[in-house]
Parts: sequence; structure tokens; C-alpha cells
Amino acid sequence: MKFIKTKIVFRSVEQPKAAIAMAGTFTSCSDYLDVSKELSQNLDKEEVFSTAKYLTQWYGEIYQTCPNYSEMGLDVQNSNGTVNAQAIYSGEIVCAHPNVLKFGQNTFTPSSTTHNRWWNCYKQIRQAMIFLENAPESIGEPGAAAGYISVEEMRRYKADVIYLLAYNYFLLFEFYGPTPIITEIAGPNENVDYARASVDEMVQHIDGLLERVISGDYSDALPETIKTGDGADYEHDNSMYNLREILRPTKAAALALRARLWVYAASPLFNGGYTEALSLTNKDGKRLFPDYDASKWQTAKKHLEALFAFADAHGMGLYYSKDRDPHTSIYELFQYYNDEILWANGNNDFNDGVTLKMEARTIPGDIPGGMGNVGFYQNIIDLFFTENGLDINEDPAYNENGFTDLENPCTTLSNTVKEKHVDKHIFNMYVGREPRFYADVTYEGKSWHIQRSGYPDWGAYFSKGGAAYKDQTMHARAGYLLYKFNNRTLMNEGSNPKDWGRPWIYFRLADFYLYYAEVCNEIDPSDPNIIKYVDLVRERAGIPGYRELADNGVKNIIGDQDQQREAIYRERIIEMLGEGNYYFDMHRWMRAGWSQNEYTGEWIKDNEDKQIIRYGMDISKPAVTTFNNLGNTAVKFSDKIGEGSYYNRIVVDRYPWKKAMLLYPVPYNEMQKSELTVQNPLWD
Repeated sequence: MKFIKTKIVFRSVEQPKAAIAMAGTFTSCSDYLDVSKELSQNLDKEEVFSTAKYLTQWYGEIYQTCPNYSEMGLDVQNSNGTVNAQAIYSGEIVCAHPNVLKFGQNTFTPSSTTHNRWWNCYKQIRQAMIFLENAPESIGEPGAAAGYISVEEMRRYKADVIYLLAYNYFLLFEFYGPTPIITEIAGPNENVDYARASVDEMVQHIDGLLERVISGDYSDALPETIKTGDGADYEHDNSMYNLREILRPTKAAALALRARLWVYAASPLFNGGYTEALSLTNKDGKRLFPDYDASKWQTAKKHLEALFAFADAHGMGLYYSKDRDPHTSIYELFQYYNDEILWANGNNDFNDGVTLKMEARTIPGDIPGGMGNVGFYQNIIDLFFTENGLDINEDPAYNENGFTDLENPCTTLSNTVKEKHVDKHIFNMYVGREPRFYADVTYEGKSWHIQRSGYPDWGAYFSKGGAAYKDQTMHARAGYLLYKFNNRTLMNEGSNPKDWGRPWIYFRLADFYLYYAEVCNEIDPSDPNIIKYVDLVRERAGIPGYRELADNGVKNIIGDQDQQREAIYRERIIEMLGEGNYYFDMHRWMRAGWSQNEYTGEWIKDNEDKQIIRYGMDISKPAVTTFNNLGNTAVKFSDKIGEGSYYNRIVVDRYPWKKAMLLYPVPYNEMQKSELTVQNPLWD
């Protein structure tokens, strides 16, 4: 690791984009974090850290590595490892654009690490270390023309930077496993080589940084949360929160990151489960990955309980809409800041309007501005439960024969008529599914939330020649689009709103409830908290919990460690879908190479090198006999199911997978900078 300092250079800063909510939208107002065009390219440290303006700009740069997990479309192609290409090449998301499809092939090598976090994270680690070493106790006096930073505010800056230092190391850890811990800032004539730390050393280092802002020397510097007043979340009163500081860390964020760190440390990938990693050593013979240590689950449990105690004391909990309707609750959770959120970003790619980026890329092609190319494979669709809380293969009410008229819970007929739109001729595969399915997925025939003017039929039709199929670049490759995160007031037509600011959530309580269930199950499968916390998530999702299923004699997994583990994992995939967790969960569980049965979704337990098959509907075949056209005619449906029909599971993609991908390769060019850095297993 070589840190060669030649000059201090400021680049454009986009993070954090602080936000105020105005009429339901987040608006950037963080001028103090934007880099001035007037800045010299050659300022020295003394000038930077003696001037309020320059110091705050230096501070703002450190936020550059905060991930943009909202981006799952075309913009991932030129991204670094903190933009969500992982959703593509893990099979969580499919994007039809040919420049993105290649990411699902996992063909990169240490010499062509397409989405590399290494250099960017270490750049910001260095940036943070320089800040902590050079920032004074305060700058100027109140009212000074050159700017004023009080002792209290400077301590807040330093606490923020300590948190961001920990977070950058965590971003490296979850991607590569243990990496070098930097202990000094290299001067212009120094070449410093760093060997990789061990897993335990890295976890302890990150934990130690977080301890400083939770209970240590900077424990008084972070605000508890960004909440500023009382009120009900469902009123969407943005004055309840200081949204100008939405991305700045809080005590809640620090506690959450610490809990996540230890869940990762206890998980199989980092805790003795990856056989090939157990023999990985530095060049001096030091082992980097530990043998299994059951006590790490206990440590994770302790930190999760500390987070929950904090959340309870601050009135935080799972979000519910005013009417507690699960469909409304699931939707509103992602549209407004609320008390379930532990840390979020006010800037994301769903906030750029319906003609740009992710909102447009998840809108069917026949909706104005719709590009309709980001969606799901069938493998994900089959994981959603039925409305009875059961797997599709367990529920006798589930069938894939025929069609049904179905009320779409995501629509209203008009501002004055609140009844739901009834969709005609919906494939029974999509009937009787859980509320999260309808909140997350646009499927064949599903009506859009706003009726396009002049169109009697509202449905999305994805097969070739269908209304939503535009071209080889803009279509639902596997027959489904991502619907989660879309705002249901937007349409690029008439007087409808064109954009809607919403938070992108990094940490939320449901995420950690499921972590807690996972941890408790590994410690003691008879612990009643396992089912309690899974069922809290299922209750908000509007499906029966496992306790209710057991009490009614429908299904009983209670106390069975293996069955509970499978239930927790599945719940996490569904609940956290599209939020940036899937890739990292599948890897830490060591299931990244597992494939799924075509019809059941059941995991095929195999991490060895192979092709992974992704299924979808047959979009090259007709789903209807005629489609909406320029005359805005209603559709005429075809009843055909199975071979020769859209309604037929087919292989959409086959992607090679290598066991080496359990850990991302250390970039070759970074290894060339240090003689002491060794490569991850199976990449040599």
C-alpha cells in the first residue's frame, strides 16, 4: 500500500447531499459541502485546515464512498464497487441493456476488476486520517468573514469522520474480506507496504473506531438521531426530522453498523466456513481467516440488543401507515423518512424524475418516459410467499392454471374514487400472493398506478410486440419489472408530478430484526425471539407469522434450527429485495454459488464452479392476441399456457460462476503497489 502525497487536490463533491423535504420531496441544500471552482489545485494543509470553507470541503469529500445501491440500471457499467452492479451479477436483478447483461457473467479477473472498491475506499481512509490529524479544535470567531467553526461543531465533524473511517473499512471488509489497516500517512518520498490484516484484527479495528463515537472519547459528539420533534410517521411531517443532515452519521447509525459488522464476523464466510480461505496466509505465514468461533454469534447478539434498546428508548419501530394496511405500509416506508430508518441518504437515482435513471428504467415502455428494462428473474418471483404465508409449493390454494380478474392493491381509480382497479385476465401465478409481491413486482397485465390518458386498458404487456416492449435494449428481459421504490403519483404526462424525492435507506430496523433472528437461531434454536422477530416483519408484510401457522396446524418450523435458518434467509431476501443486501447476504451465508430449482425455488447446494441458470417467462411468445396500439384499443387475451406461450418458464440466461467469487479479487494493480499484499483464495 503506497500513499504518495504530491499535492492536495479537490474534486467535485456529491456526498453528502443533505436534504430538506418540501411538499414531500427531498431537495439538496448542502452548499457548504460543494467544492468551489475557485479552489487552488495546490493548497497546502495549513491553508486547508485553518480555513472553515476549505476544511468543510475536505470533510465533504470523505462521503464519496457512501454506496449508491439505488442504481441497478445502465449507470452501473462505468461504476466503482460502491454502485450496485452487485445486484446484477448476483442474479437479484436483471437489466435488459446489453452493456449491463455482461455483468451477470462474472468473467472479470484480478486484472480486470470491473467494480473495484479498493482504491476509492483507501483514498477516503487517507482523507479521513489527514482530517483527524490536522483539524484544529475550532476555526475563527463568531461572525468572522472567513467563517467560523465552534469547538462543538468541530467535534461533530471529527466524530463523523471517525464513523466514516470505520465505514470505509467495513465496505472493504464485506467485499474483499480482511484488507490492510493503514496506521500512518505516507509522505511524498515514502513507500509504505502493508500486509493484509486478519479477519479478527480488521473487525476489532472497525469496532474500536465505532466504540469511540458510541461510548468513547467522542460519544458526546454525535446526535442520537436526526429526529427533532414528536408526531406520527404516517402524517409525513418532515419537520419531525432534520433532513438537512440525513446522511450525516448519528448514534443510531453507529450502533447499527457495529451490529452489522459482528453479524458478518460471525457468518460462515468469515467464521471458518470457507475452507480454502483457512489456509490463506500473509507472506510471513500469518493466517488471515479464523477457525469457527461460536462466541462471535454472542457478540453479535449483544450489539443487536444494544441497538434495539436504543431504538426503543427513542421511539423507533417498524413503519406502519395510518390505516395499518400492509400494502400502504410497505409502499410508504420507502417514500418518506420515518422512525424505522437508522441511516439513509437523501440522494439516489430514483429521485431524478420519471424521464431519467431508475424511475424511468423501472416503468413499462408504454408509459410516457418509460424505459422498462430493470426487473427480476423467475427465480426471485418464486420466492415470494402466498397470501397465506406459505411457499408456493406448500399452499394448496396456489395454482398456475388459468387466469383471473384481480384487484390491483397498488392503484386507485381517481383522486375521488378510491376503489382499486380490477385487472383483467391475470395469470393465476400472480393471484393470491403476499403484499410485498404486489409492492415489488410489475408483472404481465398488472395495471399501472395512474391511468394513461386516452387508454382504456391500464396493463403492462411485456412479450415481443406488446405495448411495454420497446426494443432489444428497453424491455423486461425475464417478463418482470422492479416496482419497489416507484412513487405512485408520478407520470411524465399532463399535470402529473415528474419527480419525487425519497430517502435511500442504508439501515432500517426490519433488516436488524432479521439479523437478530438469524443470530439467535445459531446460538439456541429454541429461543422464542427467533420466531418473534421474524413474525414482526411478517405481520407488517400482511402474512401469517410462523407462530400463527404452527398454532393453526398449518406449518410448524419452531425449534428446528435448519428450517428456521431457511425461513430467516428467505424472509431476508424478500423483505430486503433491491436494497443492496442480497449479494452480501448470499456471500456471507456461502450460498452465492447455489442455484434454484426451476419450479420450486429450492436451493441446490453447490458452490463449485458451474453455470448458474436464470429463468423467466417466454417473452418471445404471445401473451395476448392483440395489444394496445395507436388507436388505444383494448387488448384481446389468449388463454394459452405452457409451451409456445408467454406463460412458460424458460431459461433466460446461463452465467458461469466460480467459487473464487465468494470473495472479490484484490485488484492486480493494487497488489503491484505492495509486495506484502496477497490475493484472495482461488484467484491466483
